[in-house]
Amino acid sequence: MATKNLGKIQKKNVVVGFDGFVDTIVHAVDVRNGEKYTKIETISDFGKRIISAAGKSSNIELVPQKKLIGGNGPLLAETLCKLGVNVRYIGALGDCTNNLFKDFAAKTSAISTGDYGETRAIEFSDGKILFGEMLSLHKTTVDSILAKISPQDLVATIDLCDAFAMTNWTMMRHMTDIAQFFVTKILPQCAQSDRLFFFDLADPEKRKRSELVEFLHVISSYEKYGRSILGLNVREAQQVLRAIGRDFQFDETEDRMEEAAKLLQKALEIEVVFIHGVKISSAATSKKSAIAKGYFVENPKILTGAGDRYNGGFLASYLCNDDITFAINFAAATSAFYVKNMLSPTINDVETLVV
Repeated sequence: MATKNLGKIQKKNVVVGFDGFVDTIVHAVDVRNGEKYTKIETISDFGKRIISAAGKSSNIELVPQKKLIGGNGPLLAETLCKLGVNVRYIGALGDCTNNLFKDFAAKTSAISTGDYGETRAIEFSDGKILFGEMLSLHKTTVDSILAKISPQDLVATIDLCDAFAMTNWTMMRHMTDIAQFFVTKILPQCAQSDRLFFFDLADPEKRKRSELVEFLHVISSYEKYGRSILGLNVREAQQVLRAIGRDFQFDETEDRMEEAAKLLQKALEIEVVFIHGVKISSAATSKKSAIAKGYFVENPKILTGAGDRYNGGFLASYLCNDDITFAINFAAATSAFYVKNMLSPTINDVETLVV
C-alpha cells in the first residue's frame, strides 16, 4: 500500500482549534534504591496501590520524564505539520512569544485565545492516567475567540482551508457553543462547501449524556457545509453508542470493531466514523467499511499523544484520497512510529511501516 497517494499533501490547508496544554510525562515510583527506581508497571498495579491507602494515606513519588506541548489540538496540528500539511492554529496557548509553544506558534501562525491548561501524564506499560488542570480552558468561549480574530477574518481563514478540526470537546466547556457559532454564523458566509470537518471528543465519560447528544447533533449539522469525520478510541465509541441509545457491546475484535463503526456512521449520518484500538482500527462511510491491523508496538516509549498522531495521520491521508482503508492504515502507522520513536513522523517515516 504505497504512500504516493499523499503527493498533494503540501497543498492542503487545515485550521485546528481550540485547546492547549503543557504535558509533563511522569513515572510513578514503585521501589526506589538510591538514584535508581523501578516504576509502577501497569494501571492495575497503580490502582491496587491507591486502593491499599483507603482509610490510611500514601505518598506516591512521580518522576518527570519530559515536558511537552500538549492538548488534542496542538498535537493534531503538530502531526499534520510534520506530515507536510499547512496548518493555522487557534487556541489556548498562553503568551506563546516566550513559552513552550513559541516554535509551534510560529510554525502554525497561531492565534492564542487565552491561557493553556496543564497535565501530568502518568505512563504505564498498558496505558496512561492523565491528571489535568484546565480551569483556564473554561474561559475559551466564542467571545474570547472574537476578541483575537474578527468574524470577517474567521470567514476568510476558514474559506481558505481544506479541513477544519475541532478537538477536546470534553475539556472545553464551551465547545458546543463554539461549534454552533461556526456552523451557523461563519460557514454560511464561506464560498467553499466541500471541506472536511474533523471532531475529537476526548473521553466524554464525565460529561452529561444530554450534552454529548447535543454535540453529536451539531457534528451532524456540519454535513450541510462539507463532510464530517468523528474520530474515536474504543472507550469513546462505547460511550457514544450508549449515549445515542444503541445497545451494542463490542470488544477489540475485527468483526465487532467494524460493526461498531458502521453502526455509529449510520446513526450519526456523517461522512466517516473511525475507531482506533490498541491492535485494530476500523472505519466506515455510508458505502464502505474497513479494518487495519498489524501496527501494535510491544514496548512503546510513549503513549501520551498516540491518539492525536492517529487522528493526524487519518486526516492527512483522507484529505488527499478519500480512501478509508488507506487512511486507517496510514493513521495506525503514524501512531505506531510515534510511540516507538517518541517523535512525530514524516511521510517517509510512515512509508516504512504502512502495511
